[in-house]
Amino acid sequence: MNARHRARRRLAFACTFASLVAAGLVACGGGGSDDPPDDRIPTTELRDWPQLRSAIATDAALEAEVEALLAKLSLAEKVGQMTQVEIQGVTPDDIRQYHIGSVLNGGGSFPGQNKAAAVDDWLALADSLWEASVDPANANPIPLIWGTDAVHGHNNVRGATMFPHNIGLGAARDPDLMRRIGEVTAREVARTGIDWAFGPTLAVVRDDRWGRTYEGFAEDPLLVQSYAGEIVRGLQGALADDVQANEKVVATAKHYIGDGGTIDGKDQGVTRVDERELINMHGRGYFTALQAGAQTVMASFSSWQDAAQGDAARADKMHGHKYLLTDVLKTKMGFDGFVVSDWNGIGQVNQANSDSTVDCTNADCAHAINAGIDMVMVPYRDDWLAFITNTIASVEAGEIPMARIDDAVRRILRVKLRAGLFDKPKPSERLASREVGSAEHRAVAREAVRKSLVLLKNNDGVLPLARDAKILVAGKSADSLANQTGGWTLTWQGTDNVNADYGGGRTLWQAVQQIAPNAELDTSAGADLATPEHDVALVVIGETPYAEGIGDIGPNKTLEHARWRPEDLALIDALKAKGVKKIVTVMYSGRPLHANREINRSDAFVAAWLPGTEGDGLTDVLFRKADGSVDHDFSGKLSYSWPRSACQVALNRGQEGYDPLYPYGYGLSYAQPGAAQPQYDETSISQGCGQPPGGGGGSATEPIGFFSGGAVEPGWAVRIGAPSSWSNVVALSTASSTEPPQGEITATPVDDEGGRQWAAIRARWNNAMGQLYLQSQNENDKVDLLPYLNAGGALVFEARVSTAPTDAVKLRVDCGYPCIGEIDVTSAMNAMPVNGWTELAVPLQCFADRGTDFSGINTPLLVYSSGSFELSVANVRWEPGRAGNVSCEGALTGTP
Repeated sequence: MNARHRARRRLAFACTFASLVAAGLVACGGGGSDDPPDDRIPTTELRDWPQLRSAIATDAALEAEVEALLAKLSLAEKVGQMTQVEIQGVTPDDIRQYHIGSVLNGGGSFPGQNKAAAVDDWLALADSLWEASVDPANANPIPLIWGTDAVHGHNNVRGATMFPHNIGLGAARDPDLMRRIGEVTAREVARTGIDWAFGPTLAVVRDDRWGRTYEGFAEDPLLVQSYAGEIVRGLQGALADDVQANEKVVATAKHYIGDGGTIDGKDQGVTRVDERELINMHGRGYFTALQAGAQTVMASFSSWQDAAQGDAARADKMHGHKYLLTDVLKTKMGFDGFVVSDWNGIGQVNQANSDSTVDCTNADCAHAINAGIDMVMVPYRDDWLAFITNTIASVEAGEIPMARIDDAVRRILRVKLRAGLFDKPKPSERLASREVGSAEHRAVAREAVRKSLVLLKNNDGVLPLARDAKILVAGKSADSLANQTGGWTLTWQGTDNVNADYGGGRTLWQAVQQIAPNAELDTSAGADLATPEHDVALVVIGETPYAEGIGDIGPNKTLEHARWRPEDLALIDALKAKGVKKIVTVMYSGRPLHANREINRSDAFVAAWLPGTEGDGLTDVLFRKADGSVDHDFSGKLSYSWPRSACQVALNRGQEGYDPLYPYGYGLSYAQPGAAQPQYDETSISQGCGQPPGGGGGSATEPIGFFSGGAVEPGWAVRIGAPSSWSNVVALSTASSTEPPQGEITATPVDDEGGRQWAAIRARWNNAMGQLYLQSQNENDKVDLLPYLNAGGALVFEARVSTAPTDAVKLRVDCGYPCIGEIDVTSAMNAMPVNGWTELAVPLQCFADRGTDFSGINTPLLVYSSGSFELSVANVRWEPGRAGNVSCEGALTGTP
């Protein structure tokens, strides 16, 4: 970054604060580490990281208890306390033997891997693990703590109340509502026997291409600052000292720090800002969260590159960043809880904050512990077993000082004591109620939906709708709880869910049915039921679920909704062509989108974000009361600026050249309807926002091979993976089988179509989740294969289905997970002749359209499924200029 560029960044940052001053939201002045700790964080620009006073004060008697217990622990017991494992990879006997301090359930992980697990099932598992941790047979029994990603309610549990995602809550502009949402979430988490929520997310999102945009409340740091403390108070209260202690959970401020500021919005990427901006833009939420008493902080996958040092500055992973984890968080800001790593986060720490290089793995990273990670999330069994052994060895070898281990364990014990875990009975005996999703809780979520909706357009006052009007409810999302709730819902990605899986809640259509007797539903692609007699079409469109980097908009795509969800525009056009009088469009999305085409064709347009399970909150605002009066007015205001064009991807209030279609804070209401809106420019951009015109990178002319004749090309490996171990190199040139520890998937060399011995790999899914894939030998190594995309290339391989799939089959090309592009090829697999070989060719553009960045490929083929399935694969290559016989929708279309 040159001096001129740095100066422009400083100017843009100063302008942001200047605009806030002009709006009366902040005052001019100082504030910094020289100022005394206070319960109020200034809204003025800070000069340094502030000293903070936590609402949970140091207690001398508790500290003495911590020290007495710490003095009794062996090194093995201490390292066990520092280890957090996933519930699918641990048993009660493991908890006893290895003194495991914590467990978690990842997204899509349930007791017995049963998505429909009842609260009693969750409690039974919690009891069994808790009882093992406090078994008196151990010299120093210490209760474990269970953490879960409760990011918009207790979203892993069937029947739970699921709130709007944070992007919608930001539009509500209601800190008190955030506290009440935290209270409901804590109550439902506690009722399943879980002690700890991995939330709130405090990202300040600066590029809307980021796949986690919807996890951030706003582009404005001051809005995040105003929310963070309230949510922590709702979730956590005063812990053991709270009058409702058994209905509170430990809160987590995440992901520390700068996760929402990465270059190009790349998940787990690099945030390049100077420290001044890191403090004032990305630190704001942490200040109030820590003041409110947040007891844990989760490190970010992202890296920080200090822009003040120029382009040559190091970009260091947060999991290994001693300055920010220890010197800033623990020392300057005074945080005395513990820092937990993210999912296998230590494995990404490959470079130290020095001139040396550190080789970390998921099972071994002394550097991360020395940097300040206190509890290490090592989900998989093979990894956590090795982690314990390796960490003990590192201490004994002097690589990790015993003082650092003691500090980490001291912090973990302090939080467990503050949470009252040593005094509480087993999880099933803590609360009289085991109810989740109660009417009282859903009422809070319904209120949150109402307040989160933003009315962008309402020409001719078409809204609110009369209940007796003849209404056609249309669109793929009208009767879909999956699209309504988005990612991080039941499953990690929010996919593979049907309405019956949720155990409660209502879709928008189901809510309409309760109040509008003349409404009818039409989810056909072409508006089959539409007629001129319909007074209005209520069209529900938008994104489909995604989470983390899988939702990233890579360099091959833009924010233009019509280019990657053309079915929505086609539906609106069909409705207009059939003479429906008025069009009201409701858009579900995890980010603001360039939707000029859809807005132009709509009489009213509502940004509904990802509203959660309570569809009645939508109809409360969209419809009049039975007597014709307004029921609830729109009150939501944009917490993200809405783009005017397809590549306004970093569009934030106060930036130089700020020119949105709808600015930050915009939102119409029935009381203030605004003027009729004109037609907006519909110019489309043919190349992705990260590509130069014409694509760049040249075009390939020769195929590239990856696996042929039973051998892999140099630099590549064939692997299988499953929850018990995601990386297992397949043994080639042998009749031996390879499988992960729990045997979810088995890979065996077999003959190919030409009878060449062991020239193919047969993968058998054993009624379980698993994947077969080709990947670079070092999974972090990536190859620029953009020329194959530019050449209109295809992924080509021979395939034989021996057992038809009982669950969906996904085909992927990855650019360093979670950067992936995925299509559902279940249809193609079912169309292939059983036990017959078929050459499949899939256009690379299909994967580019779904997020693959071809400038950095590390996985040229991945096949994923669950259930039962048997597939053989041979001769995997990419061919330039190759026509496809598998469509981007996954259908087998014929011979290429």
